[in-house]
Amino acid sequence: MEIVFRRTRVRAVAKRLFAALALFVSGPAVQASALPSPSSVVFWYADQPPLSELAQFDWAVVEPGHMTASDVKTLRKLGSHPFAYVSVGEFDGNKAAIDKAGLRDAVSPVRNDSWNSQVMDLTVSAWREHLLGRAKALQAEGYDGLFLDTLDSFQLLPPASREAQRVALASLLRELHKRQPTLKLFFNRGFEVLPELDGVAAAVAFESMYAGWDAAAKRYRPVPESDRQWLLGELQPLRAKGIPLVAIDYLPPERRDEARKLAKRLREEGFIPFISTPELDSMGISNIEVQPRRIALVFDPREDDLINNSGHTLLGGLLEYLGYRVDYLAADSSLPEHRFRGLYAGIVTWMTTGPPQDSSAFNRWLGKRLDEQVPLVFFAGLPVEDSGLLKRLGLSRSLAPGTQAVTITYQDKSLIGAFEAPVQPRSRDLTPVSVLPNGPKAALSLTGKSGQTYVPVAVAEWGGLALSPYILEVNNERSRWILDPFAFLQASLHLPMQPRPDTTTENGRRIATVHIDGDGFPSRAEVRGSPYAGKQVLDDFIRPNPFLTSVSIIEGEISPRGMFPHLARELEPIARDLFASPKVEVATHTFSHPFFMQPEVAQKRENFDAEYGLKMAIPGYDKLDFHREVFGSRDYINQHLTTPEKPVKMIFWPGDALPSAATIKMAYDAGLKNVNGASTMLTKANPSLTGLNPLLRPTEGGLQYYAPIINENLYTNLWKGPYYGFRDVIDTFELTDSPRRLRGLHLYYHFYSSTKQASIKAMNEIYGYMRDQQPMSLWMSDYLDRLHGLYQSSLARTADGAWQVRGMDALRTLRLDPQMGWPDLLRSQGVAGVRDLPQGRYVHLSSDQALLVLRPDRDPRPALEEANLPLQQWRYLDDRRVSFSFAGQIDLTFSVRSASACRVEVDGQRFAGKASAGLWTFQLPMKQVSNAQLICD
Repeated sequence: MEIVFRRTRVRAVAKRLFAALALFVSGPAVQASALPSPSSVVFWYADQPPLSELAQFDWAVVEPGHMTASDVKTLRKLGSHPFAYVSVGEFDGNKAAIDKAGLRDAVSPVRNDSWNSQVMDLTVSAWREHLLGRAKALQAEGYDGLFLDTLDSFQLLPPASREAQRVALASLLRELHKRQPTLKLFFNRGFEVLPELDGVAAAVAFESMYAGWDAAAKRYRPVPESDRQWLLGELQPLRAKGIPLVAIDYLPPERRDEARKLAKRLREEGFIPFISTPELDSMGISNIEVQPRRIALVFDPREDDLINNSGHTLLGGLLEYLGYRVDYLAADSSLPEHRFRGLYAGIVTWMTTGPPQDSSAFNRWLGKRLDEQVPLVFFAGLPVEDSGLLKRLGLSRSLAPGTQAVTITYQDKSLIGAFEAPVQPRSRDLTPVSVLPNGPKAALSLTGKSGQTYVPVAVAEWGGLALSPYILEVNNERSRWILDPFAFLQASLHLPMQPRPDTTTENGRRIATVHIDGDGFPSRAEVRGSPYAGKQVLDDFIRPNPFLTSVSIIEGEISPRGMFPHLARELEPIARDLFASPKVEVATHTFSHPFFMQPEVAQKRENFDAEYGLKMAIPGYDKLDFHREVFGSRDYINQHLTTPEKPVKMIFWPGDALPSAATIKMAYDAGLKNVNGASTMLTKANPSLTGLNPLLRPTEGGLQYYAPIINENLYTNLWKGPYYGFRDVIDTFELTDSPRRLRGLHLYYHFYSSTKQASIKAMNEIYGYMRDQQPMSLWMSDYLDRLHGLYQSSLARTADGAWQVRGMDALRTLRLDPQMGWPDLLRSQGVAGVRDLPQGRYVHLSSDQALLVLRPDRDPRPALEEANLPLQQWRYLDDRRVSFSFAGQIDLTFSVRSASACRVEVDGQRFAGKASAGLWTFQLPMKQVSNAQLICD
């Protein structure tokens, strides 16, 4: 049989070589417990391993040169067992690399020049010790096992030497198993030695049972019956011993339906299937299939930074609401080359200056994605001028209409003109695009005086386009969607119906957060006694209200080294008192409150005006030092204002709140979570969803978490009045709750909001509104963990159609379209209940990993309806009994839906539920409830 597995790997040879050499380090081996046999396996050999999706599989085989130690740790944490690829029979690299590794004496006479690898002599001790040392180091890196490839490369050597090589191979594998008994060894074939290695192989992979790859001809091919029968003969003894057998077959990404059928066939024949591309650079199908929840949003970095790209600011939040993680990709040489099918639900571009600099490379990249049948949607501009690619898209360019009038000849009101703003015929800035016969279906068609037809909005099998000026209606004061972005994204990206991770709701209640920026702490409140704003906020806002509050201070406002050293003796005790409150968690708002987090960038902007300078004018601090801002302010608060039991947990970005990737990394290095930035704001005066910004900005330094709703500064015209203007945040709360729940109740303000009579009254109205909503109150740091779950989580379908959810971090809610049905509570895992609201069907999870099985009608078993504390455990003991745990900072209140009477037993106490409309409500005088039982007779 043809052996192609090793030769089809995607490699970064130099990276792998240096990674291999770097593994020769001392350190204790990670002792892994015995792994159960896998039910699913994935292979990913490309760069940028998608850890969240790989974690859906029980075993994940990766190139260690593409993984950091942190990546390995993450994969394990998310629930998968990482296996490192190891080439046993060959060494990657040239003679210089071999010499550098000290392996000159282990080189055999045979070199595989086609793959830039050297067949090694398995009888030489240097090579054996190289492999044994590498195995030890990989286990120390956190890998649970090794995938052993090139086990049969010795057959490339002269026949006379093969038996000695075979014996040496068996001896090596036996020794490896003896030295690292907890390290699982996953063989690629190895039929020549397996009969004498009982108990050594944890699993065996083989290729091409039905669908293979012809490496010479570079084409997919069906496997001849004779090859299959030979393979089955080799596998029979392994099957008899109960060794898990992984069948790897190859099909192109566009033959996804065929791959599903093949996986089913292999599964029914007793194999663990994995159907992928021969390069192993795509998200293949095993006994599970990842359901893509990534959207790639491509922008042109020549136009501006991502933070100013309209795709980010206008579409990011909408895509997050739809349950998707958005990966922002620059349209340059950094575009990833791995396959997108099976990993990305679609690609969106928002580019307005035409094709990128290397248009031919960009066109090729788009063509590959079209080959894979990944939906592609162009927003604002069409960055394609190549006639061949345009023809493939069913589009053609024509002469621009100039200033001539155009008339609307067709309008699909389900997609455009009936959402926020009507369609008004415009020719200015119109991209002159029309559709070819049998091309995309127009959603908006225009005709010029010359008879030329223009189609700026259309939906196609390959995706669609929505071009300016028919996306937004913009004037100096406001903007509105002409396009219905939800309907258009759904139609053009062909988005399937699937559970959506939701950050607005937990245990059926809308989430509430409160966080305070430190500005104005030393200001005097215009109330009796003229207290400092820090004390006024504590006494009038925090203590009387039932909300957990995350509070920051600016060191430069409070400390003796700040702007007001003469006030430090008065201000520091107030800050200590505030941070000592059980309702408060501790954050920093930096040392000098930089007004521009990237001043070198901001100063290059047109009409740049530093009205207040670049930072606070602290004596002796002339040049911004972000290490001082982050680490220094953290240390000041920890050493002078709080206790070791309650350290600083977060940094609230100041000023324009747009830190560089390096500064974000600095915060993470300091052990601080981060928040602030963006400007989500909707009011009755300006209710457009163009005011909804995203929640997340990925950077090379880590995620920036934007403020979910902006603070009072914007509502009060930069604190110039009216000072009661912040009461309009109640509009934002309402408009982001109906008809869609787009945000929780997120109150974000500064200390100075406690200084004016009008602002104090507005704040009391806001707090009153929030109390009436009976939300679930969370620390901001805990809410950020929910947002991280939105970014990290992944979905997969099991062979029987259940939804497998992993990587949710602290996120505990999935939103369902009602047509999907209801949770089957006994067959599901990690599912506690469901609350049906006009905004959606909210499923409550009790774990970051869950299995959601759906049924057409509501499950009659007792189900959690709503609760005011985070759920720790919810386990069905039988149809009528549940073991549960909650943990929080206030007394527990929760409701259960049940057709029969329910009671709770905890710590020898019994609590009866109060019945109303099929719900049983419990109020327990305890904040922590462990291993309680719900019993419904």
